[in-house]
Amino acid sequence: MIKNKLSAVALCTLAAMACQQVSAQKVTQKVKPGKGLYELVYSEKANAVYVAGTGARGQQGAGKVYKLDPKTLQVKDSIDVSAAPAFGLGLNETTQTLYTSNTRANSVHAIDLKSGKVVATIKHGKDKSHTRELVADEANNKIYVSDVGGGIWVIDGKTNTFSHVIEKAGLSIAGLALDGKKGILYAIDMKSDKVVSYDIKKDAVIDSFAAGSKGAINLVLDAKTNRLFVSNQGNGDVTVLDAKSGKLLQTIPTGKGALGIAFSPAKNWVYVANRGEGTVSIIDAATYKVVSTVETGSLPNTVTLDKKGNAFVTNKAKSGPRPAPGETPKPQPEDENGDIVTLIAL
Repeated sequence: MIKNKLSAVALCTLAAMACQQVSAQKVTQKVKPGKGLYELVYSEKANAVYVAGTGARGQQGAGKVYKLDPKTLQVKDSIDVSAAPAFGLGLNETTQTLYTSNTRANSVHAIDLKSGKVVATIKHGKDKSHTRELVADEANNKIYVSDVGGGIWVIDGKTNTFSHVIEKAGLSIAGLALDGKKGILYAIDMKSDKVVSYDIKKDAVIDSFAAGSKGAINLVLDAKTNRLFVSNQGNGDVTVLDAKSGKLLQTIPTGKGALGIAFSPAKNWVYVANRGEGTVSIIDAATYKVVSTVETGSLPNTVTLDKKGNAFVTNKAKSGPRPAPGETPKPQPEDENGDIVTLIAL
């Protein structure tokens, strides 16, 4: 009996310590590297955070990828991608190649991070596309790119050339997650609010199951427990799914416009950017509880993590209505909390 009581006390103490550790997370750095910020990635090898910036609305020749110091967020360098501005980013850490989805230009850039040069601009041979998310299969040096209007691109990372399109996974693909060890690619089909699991070795769809909510957009995999965490813009929540069976394990309300999502194996935490709330929620993946909500700025878009669990967030700027065709964009007041990168530190 005494032993059981001591065990219970120890568990309570550990739980309290875990809660204190999460609640201690707060925004410690902010920076405005440029206009039109979208996605970002962290590279441990390069000791840098890379951020895609398209420039202000209507601004020509302004596309850049900014290289930030991960501790101070100060801009260390920038890469010119003005010929085809980048929106999404994906990283092959092994080859130190950064891939960009150039949504408006129907292409993908391959950037050598050592030289900071665009070494290839890749197209898939069709007139239209809407490239979005990128994920690298580092073991096989392949890059998968979601195309909201046309399946999933497959790029050969050795030659940085287009290989083929996976159409079997669906034709309105948004978020991607890869289980490299099992050779399974998971994709969000936005039209059906479903998750599609695809065997990249057999070139076959394994299964398709409901995301469990409305407006499914992005997802991350906890490979250790074989769970998928899906952010759902429509209902402002995160659904937890068994990656094998598709069973809905939990629904976790986080906030309006749940969008960017990331998982920290080191902390067993899930981070989700709530675009409509201006916050990032931190979820304990063991209990499914939101243990902390951090205000980061206007329109949080993407979250990326270092290995310790520090989070980097892009916050887009609020803007007025889009100009009509042929109309000159009107000057908008500066959004002090927009077009910023924030660091949520331990």
